[in-house]
Amino acid sequence: NYWPYATTLFDYIRRAMPPSAPLSLTADQIYALSAYLLFLNDIIDESEVMDAKTLPAILMPNRNGFVRINPQAR
Repeated sequence: NYWPYATTLFDYIRRAMPPSAPLSLTADQIYALSAYLLFLNDIIDESEVMDAKTLPAILMPNRNGFVRINPQAR
């Protein structure tokens, strides 16, 4: 996948969705959509609740498959 962190997915949805009206979704709608996509991809359980505390704790499957362009950057 192209998302090393679940927060990156959240940010993409926030900035780009819906295509006809970007930046129009509420935070709750973005958390719900993020949770739905993560559930569909077997990353979280259906019963998990997404919010500002739980989203950053999600471990994405390919999180270690990315290479830093600048190895000194943290």
